[in-house]
Amino acid sequence: MGRGKTLTGQEYWLVIGLHDGSVSLHEIARKTGCSRTSVRRAIKTERGPAPDSGDSGTRAGRQPVLTEREVRLLIRTAAAGDQFAAELKAKLGLKASVRTIQRVLQRVDHLVYTKMDRTLPLTAAHKAARMKWAEVHILNPDGPDGFKFYWRDMRRPPQSYLQRQNGGGSVMVWGAFSAEGKSKLVFLKGRQNSGDYIYTISEYILPFAHSNHGTAFVFQQDNASIHASRETMHFLKEMEVETMVWPARSPDCNPIENVWSVMAARGTITAASTPRRTN
Repeated sequence: MGRGKTLTGQEYWLVIGLHDGSVSLHEIARKTGCSRTSVRRAIKTERGPAPDSGDSGTRAGRQPVLTEREVRLLIRTAAAGDQFAAELKAKLGLKASVRTIQRVLQRVDHLVYTKMDRTLPLTAAHKAARMKWAEVHILNPDGPDGFKFYWRDMRRPPQSYLQRQNGGGSVMVWGAFSAEGKSKLVFLKGRQNSGDYIYTISEYILPFAHSNHGTAFVFQQDNASIHASRETMHFLKEMEVETMVWPARSPDCNPIENVWSVMAARGTITAASTPRRTN
C-alpha cells in the first residue's frame, strides 16, 4: 500500500482516540475512511512504536483519555466559538486535562485560539478623549486587558462582545487599592445614589487613604453619574480630595478595572461548573 494521504487535524485525533480505546488498526481505518498506512503513521507519531504483539490492536498502558464521541463533541462545541479550554472541560465534563484538550483542538485545521474583540459604543469624542488622556499618563501596555479568549472556527466570522463600563449582576461591591495595599471590600445594597456614594467614601476610602498616605494622594474614581455629580464633587472639594480627570467610557484607563477583570477570569471556571440556585 502507498504512503497514504496526510490526515487532517480532526482525522488525526479521531484515530488517536480510537486507538486509545483499544480499537484495532483495521477497524480504525474502516471507521475513519483513512488508509492503514496513514492510521499506523499517526499512532506511531503520537504514541510511539507498537509493541511486538501483531496487529491485533490491543495495547497495554494507560486508559483512553478521550473517547471517539468525546473528541467529536469537543471539536463541535469548540467550533461554536465562545469558550476556552477550561470552560470546555467543565461544560462537557471531560476527564482529560486542559492541556490535552488544547492539544486536541490545536490539531484541528479549521480551529484557531484567538482573543474575542471587546467593543464599547464609543463616539468620536470618546476616542479623542481616550487618546489625549493616554498621551499624558503612563500606562502599562502589558497589563490585563480582557480575558475573553475562545476557540474560533476559521470558517466563520470572528465574534465580539459588548462590555458595559461598570458591569452588572446581583451583587455590587466597591473597593480601592494603592501602592500601600487595598481597602475593605464593601458590599452595596440596592440602587446607589450620590448620598450613598458619599457615605462609602467617608466610611471607607478616606480612612484607608489617610491612614496610608495622609493627605498626599490622588483619587481616581469611576465615571459613573453619582461619582461625578455636583453633590459628590462638592463633598470631595470640602474634604480637599484631589481627583483624577480621565475620559469617559474608558474603563481600561482605570487600574481597578484590571483587578475586576482578573477576579472575573478566575470566577468564570467556577461559574461554569457550579449550578446556580434559584431560590
